[in-house]
Amino acid sequence: MLKNVTSNLKGNFDFSNLPIKKIVMASVIGILVIVFLCCIGSIVEDVQNEDIVVNQVPISGTMAVWSQPGMYAQKFGHTTTYHKTEQLWFGAQNNGEPIPVIFNDASNGLIYGSLRVKLPTDRDHMLRIQTDYNGMDRLMNDLVRPTVVKVVYASGPLMSAYESVSEKKNNLIEYITDQLNNGVYTTSISIAEVIDPITGEKKQQKFAVLIPDSMSAGGYRRSEKSPFDYYGIEIGQVSVSKIDYEERVQKQIAQQQEANMLVQTSKAKSLAAQQEAIRAEEEGKAEAAKAKWEQEKIKAVEVTKAEQEYEVARLAALKAEEEKKKIIAEGQAQAEANRLKVAAGLTPQERAEWDYKTKVGVAEAMSQIKLPTYVVAGGGNGQSNAMDVMGLKMMKDLVDNMSK
Repeated sequence: MLKNVTSNLKGNFDFSNLPIKKIVMASVIGILVIVFLCCIGSIVEDVQNEDIVVNQVPISGTMAVWSQPGMYAQKFGHTTTYHKTEQLWFGAQNNGEPIPVIFNDASNGLIYGSLRVKLPTDRDHMLRIQTDYNGMDRLMNDLVRPTVVKVVYASGPLMSAYESVSEKKNNLIEYITDQLNNGVYTTSISIAEVIDPITGEKKQQKFAVLIPDSMSAGGYRRSEKSPFDYYGIEIGQVSVSKIDYEERVQKQIAQQQEANMLVQTSKAKSLAAQQEAIRAEEEGKAEAAKAKWEQEKIKAVEVTKAEQEYEVARLAALKAEEEKKKIIAEGQAQAEANRLKVAAGLTPQERAEWDYKTKVGVAEAMSQIKLPTYVVAGGGNGQSNAMDVMGLKMMKDLVDNMSK
């Protein structure tokens, strides 16, 4: 390149007339410019927001970690770029190989899925990663993928193949996530007698059982610490998209699902029958209660009616009794009055009536007597006139006595 530049300069300028010193100076400057242009990529580094860059300066060997976006002085150092997060696929979306697993019923399967790897941003952890793996690809292939395979394989014995597609489907994801971040479980073997859901026969089956440990992360004993903890790597968003089982296992799972469906259907029918019986019983109770209350209502009406009639009769009897008392009292009063009449000879009314008639009769009789208008004392026969006066007085007294 320098040769081409020199040729161009010779073509445009005539160097024969220039001093040798100037020619040398121009040549040195040209060389420096060319070197600068060639090395400009090693002078500064533009760090993107999604990246972490580790820079090692030549000669001194000083290493720097840049996790924030911006321009940094590279100082002709060697840089290694990591992604802050990276998605690891195992078989899902035709990316990577599925992970083999063996369940506690000796069934084989292949697990497809993915997970998210999050790198640390502090200097100490990133220098450990840089020292041991020196690049994103080696980190993913030499550390992350083998650890994930180991953990997924270790999670298989914690359940049966059928449980992995039914009641413990979510537990599988929990087991994988927990062991990736906190270390592989230490398990013990437990043998239990179970009933084969297909044949209905009893059989012995081994189970891997977690050992509780309050001093360990997650509350379970660990056989080793997670290597991700040492490097400050976090694993999250674990997803299991599907599990491929060998043909015999698929048939067995299908048979188990069918058997469980029949059991559930039978249970549903049994529950429906029980509910129907309960409903019928409740309806019968309701009808009986309704009939009872209807009778109670009739009874209440009749009782009320009888009570009313009784009250009417009682009041009538009381009235009759009062009437009787009244009649007796009136009779007694009349008898007493008659007795008094007999004792007195006349009743006051009769007496008044007799007095009235007597006085009227006397008055009529007296009206027929011719009495002298004038009485002259000392007349020819004074004795005769005095007798007349005396007679009148006696008649008046007689009338008054008869009126008494």
